[in-house]
Amino acid sequence: MLDLNFKGRWRKYQKQVLDRFQDYQADGHVHLVAAPGSGKTTIGIELIARFGNPALVLVPTVTIREQWVDRIQTAFLENEQKISDLVSQNLKEMKALTIVTYQAFHSAMNQLQSQEDGEAEDFVGFDLLASLRAQKVATLCLDECHHLRNEWWKSLEAFRKQYEQLQVISLTATPPYDSEPELWERYIRMCGEIDQEITVPELVKEDTLCPHQDFVYICSPTAEESEHLRQFEDRKWEYIHQLLVNPDFQALVSGSKVLKGDISSDVLLEDPKYLSAILIYMYSQGLTIPDSLENLLGAKRLPQVNSYWLELLLQSVLYQTPDWYEDSNGFREKLESELKARGLVEKRQVYLVKSKASDQLLTQSLGKLSAIADIFLTEYESLGQELRQLVLADYIRKDFVTYLGDGQAGISQLGVLPYFESIRRKAQEHEIPVSLAVLSGSVVILPTDVVAELKELLPQVPLSFSSIGHLDPKDYVQVGFPSSAKGIVAAVTELFQRGQIQVLVGTKSLLGEGWDAPCVNSLILGSFVGSFMLSNQMRGRAIRIWPGHPEKTSNIWHLVAVQAQALITLPGEEPRPESNQDLQTLSRRMEHFLGLAYNQESIETGLDRLDFPKPPFRKKQISEYNERVKSLSKDRAGLRKKWQDALVVADRFEIVTEVAAQQQKIPIMLQFDALKWVRMSLLLLAVDLLLLLFRLRLIRVWWLTAACLLFFAFASWRYLCYKSPYKRLQSLGEQIRKALLDLGHLTDGQSRVQVEEDKGNYMIFVYLKGGSMRNKELFAQTVGEFFAPVDNQRYLLKAEKVRQDQSPYYAVPSLFDKRKEEAQKFLDFLTPTIGHYHLVYTRTEAGRKTLLEARIKALSNKNDRTLTKKKVKSRLE
Repeated sequence: MLDLNFKGRWRKYQKQVLDRFQDYQADGHVHLVAAPGSGKTTIGIELIARFGNPALVLVPTVTIREQWVDRIQTAFLENEQKISDLVSQNLKEMKALTIVTYQAFHSAMNQLQSQEDGEAEDFVGFDLLASLRAQKVATLCLDECHHLRNEWWKSLEAFRKQYEQLQVISLTATPPYDSEPELWERYIRMCGEIDQEITVPELVKEDTLCPHQDFVYICSPTAEESEHLRQFEDRKWEYIHQLLVNPDFQALVSGSKVLKGDISSDVLLEDPKYLSAILIYMYSQGLTIPDSLENLLGAKRLPQVNSYWLELLLQSVLYQTPDWYEDSNGFREKLESELKARGLVEKRQVYLVKSKASDQLLTQSLGKLSAIADIFLTEYESLGQELRQLVLADYIRKDFVTYLGDGQAGISQLGVLPYFESIRRKAQEHEIPVSLAVLSGSVVILPTDVVAELKELLPQVPLSFSSIGHLDPKDYVQVGFPSSAKGIVAAVTELFQRGQIQVLVGTKSLLGEGWDAPCVNSLILGSFVGSFMLSNQMRGRAIRIWPGHPEKTSNIWHLVAVQAQALITLPGEEPRPESNQDLQTLSRRMEHFLGLAYNQESIETGLDRLDFPKPPFRKKQISEYNERVKSLSKDRAGLRKKWQDALVVADRFEIVTEVAAQQQKIPIMLQFDALKWVRMSLLLLAVDLLLLLFRLRLIRVWWLTAACLLFFAFASWRYLCYKSPYKRLQSLGEQIRKALLDLGHLTDGQSRVQVEEDKGNYMIFVYLKGGSMRNKELFAQTVGEFFAPVDNQRYLLKAEKVRQDQSPYYAVPSLFDKRKEEAQKFLDFLTPTIGHYHLVYTRTEAGRKTLLEARIKALSNKNDRTLTKKKVKSRLE
């Protein structure tokens, strides 16, 4: 047995996991999903202790590795016990508990040299498997393993195949619920089935996480950036309008081998969007299109050319299918040169819908500097000396050191030091006595008046203090320390906890993951690089409870830069909100964060819960939104009450994944059929009554009248059922659930389909209630793909007879498109609900033609979109 004894008191949900340990470990795996701040590490250590064998723990980063070691020391060992006797952080010097990063493990498995965070290790010639066997390691603990690079996954899978039976503990905050079946199966093979899920709302309800709220501050580009963007757009659209009517360009396209019939239909339909782009351009310019190509395309009317189709055409001309065009005059080379000169081509990709240059400018807009300073001021006005604000950045920007303290110096980059200086200037402008600090791996700046306390916290570390930039040494000093020194981060964190530091600016690599300071009550995510996993970890820094401060609430601030005017477009073309990468990143981030909605007592995911404005954006709209969120951020008592009200729905609740479908997209065929039955029954009833009226009946057969009445009643009931899109979607969802069950994609037959109506927005939400989160995700994914616009799906469902307001096409979801038999079975399940559709395989010539027709119709309908979000529901609903 490992000599580990937990010294604290288990939380309710932690105790549930431990009480079920015997059941969970029956398959050799314990798989726990829990939000950041739930104490996964502590549970993991206890599970290792209960297995009782020497263990190998694999973690994502060096910071988290050290967090594991610290947690073992503080929560499981008595003071006289030495951590070094029990724990090793080196695979070459294993102990009963060996904790290393996935990178080090990968290097050891492949006998490579490893280099991470300044730590070098040479594993050439090292036999990892033999060393593990010698240490008798029989427990493997995986922390956030599904986020690994592919080559690290391969090393882990090779290890599992070669090593003897292992007991596996898997801990994660973000399992890949929405991944492809193959990736999910790979994940489950490694980690085992999920044994328990612990969500953020549950943790807030149990006072394990504090009440919190996400706020988005909309940043406008600086005047210089706006002018740059305006000039870029002006130049782009001026050139595009000239290009559309350029005789050389028209000659290049109209002289295409495609239009001459020199390219086979099979080749054209392999990727038909390029054919579509040619014909749409020709149509928009009033140029002649061969009848054979119109027939091949299958569309009666083509849309007008827009930036999407022109981008595809240029991509075809320059890079994708240049052999389709005869270019005797060398126009193509000139075209490419002109597009590159305007920043519209990068790495052989044409950008008209999106612009890499504009995206980068907005993502790294200097407007975020004033936003961060404004957020600081707002939070200080609300909390005063109680403020504990953490600001995270991607880079330090050491070259800015010389400008610190110079209030006239311009700031040209985002990063730790520019953020520090922006906040310092704002505090100076408003005469705010706030203590600011910088904490990164190589630069530490502290208020001068905390130096004595720092020395007391680090008596064994030789520290030096010097002036930095133009900052007055009476106010701030830079801390120098040996590269091997330990405890700097812990000491500065302690000063932060004590309130000697109120605003701490640092790098996400050091403080964004694994670092723990429960006092943080305001977090500004000034990072523009990173995955959802990392942003989730960063967010987790702010939402922990603060022992001794039960009133703590926390605000998490996200920054997004947008242009405060509508873009110039082609006639009839709407601005595309997705063209802004910064906004896209924010939207993806919010898809995963469960939090309070601003205007209702609900907990859900998605940007809509924050009442985020819809583009195109206007300056007044942006200003009003920012003022509103700043006002909301100050109502911390109201925030706590809203969480209480939202969580009072029931003692037990579950997370569901809702899919919203627009009413006009829900299959309507059987409504027409039912209406036809109603009319037929009325006709029969009328004939029967006429026969009675004119005494044409020789024999009184009352059962015929009764039969007519019953048929009318049944037909009317059926019509009323299918007249309601709510009931039609309920029926459709149930058939999809049965299809998923039949093919083995759902593991729980006890789940049920629920439908809710949002009459104001003409949307209907459908979701699966009960069962695992994976089942809910698969159901939502399948429904969403069924309603999705036609793009390049392998199978489509095509209506045999198109009725008014009926969608002629639906997509066969990816879970059913691998084999024709499965696609057909999906249709068979849906036929009783959607009516007469037939299966179209789109990888044949005829199928590609149908696909092309369907895509053009889908693209012409701008409303063909579905919305998916998670939401907290009472188990009793």
